Amino acid sequence: MGSLVDPPEGRTPITNKWVLTKKYDKEGNLQKYKARLVACGYSQQPGMDYNDTFSPVVRLETIRTLLALAVAEDWEIQQMDVKGAYLNGTIKEQIYMKQPEGYDDGTGRVCHLIKSLYGLKQAGREWNDELNKQLESLGWKPTIVDPCAYARRTADGIEVVAVWVDDLLLFASDTKLMTKLKLELKSTFEITDLGEPAKIVGIEIDRDRTNRTITISQRQYIEAILQKETLQNAHPVAIPMDPNLQLQPSEGESQDKSNGYASLIGSLMYLAVATRPDIAYAVFRLGSYTANPAMSHWTAAKRVLRYLSGTRDYGITYRAEKVKPKENLFLGYSDASYANNDDATSISGYVSIMGGGAITWGSRKQTSVSLSSTESEYVALADAAREITWLRNLLEGLGYKQYAPTKLYGDNNGALAIAKNPQYHKRTKHFDTRNHYIRQKVKESVIEIEHCPTSKMTADIFTKALPKPKFQLHRTELGFPAPA
Repeated sequence: MGSLVDPPEGRTPITNKWVLTKKYDKEGNLQKYKARLVACGYSQQPGMDYNDTFSPVVRLETIRTLLALAVAEDWEIQQMDVKGAYLNGTIKEQIYMKQPEGYDDGTGRVCHLIKSLYGLKQAGREWNDELNKQLESLGWKPTIVDPCAYARRTADGIEVVAVWVDDLLLFASDTKLMTKLKLELKSTFEITDLGEPAKIVGIEIDRDRTNRTITISQRQYIEAILQKETLQNAHPVAIPMDPNLQLQPSEGESQDKSNGYASLIGSLMYLAVATRPDIAYAVFRLGSYTANPAMSHWTAAKRVLRYLSGTRDYGITYRAEKVKPKENLFLGYSDASYANNDDATSISGYVSIMGGGAITWGSRKQTSVSLSSTESEYVALADAAREITWLRNLLEGLGYKQYAPTKLYGDNNGALAIAKNPQYHKRTKHFDTRNHYIRQKVKESVIEIEHCPTSKMTADIFTKALPKPKFQLHRTELGFPAPA
């Protein structure tokens, strides 16, 4: 990892500490105790101790897409963990560190680091560079749209590796390929074989090979939030947000953003982007009041927790739908809620469905005020088109090129007409150029837009708080269990 040298003049060695942690499985059972030496990277100086620090991880959308593909193609799935992953990176800068507690020889010398160490600002980047170099030497290619999803297709089949720091999610088209893949990785790094994946980045994975389904959920994470807020025994509610509730910004001075409300919304945000699209709108809306929450905002946030209390076992289920050559693997829905925000802006919502479950979704405020519901729906279509383009590129990088146009459903005839033809010039001449992206993709036959009745618009759940019957209908369409 390094060598002991005399302290260089003009350099202050960084400090370090031992971090003791406990590792649990998805049922909450203690697996092992871990002790790790961590450098105090906060004392590093830019330009001297480090330069670049960026390091990518696989996108959650990619993980969900791969799981849906694995169900359809009946792939083998395994999980591996690289032991001391950051220790594999090679340091390019000159870094000096004090000797760790319990290993100080009393000479006053310092450690000159050669290999990376946890806590260093560039540790993640150096590990990612080393991993990328080793995988590419073995014939793997990262997908262009997600550099942490590696694919290798041969005459024997396809293999995919998804990387989240030191967690590796492996996919192979058969058992023989999976065995070969694992042996390759074990010969390159010191790796723990975790077998069938049960939990990765807080997402619990349950596979039923008999019925060919995979369900992703976060029960343990939800229970941790409920326990923190002392609401583990809260009375459940059927919907996360009351459709009759009128939320307004709080008057008075803004509070410290480190308040408990911000912490709660941050915890819910990970749920909303990982496995629980059914709370995405509620969390997005409540997040806009983080700077200065009032009691009404706290009450609404606690309602989301009460909803989660009754649905903590819920997750998205992907089912086997045989992949047919030159047929699309997914479809999309796009919707908007006109002038539904405090500042008169509209809200866009979109979702992509594959294998009967949502793989990507979004609920966000539009950046400008729309002058009509048609304009807001047109902006939402452009947002959905960008997501569809990304998904098509991801699938192509995995060897599943989409030859036919992807179907995108909208419920506003005016917006669909504008996307197909440059008409209504007087009413559309002020549209931002970026929103005409949807028109370009329709012209290129990348996307095929179709009308969908508002009552069947799945993306409606991302644009507003819905009454119970509508909410439960659209939630089921996202891949959640049907209400009892």
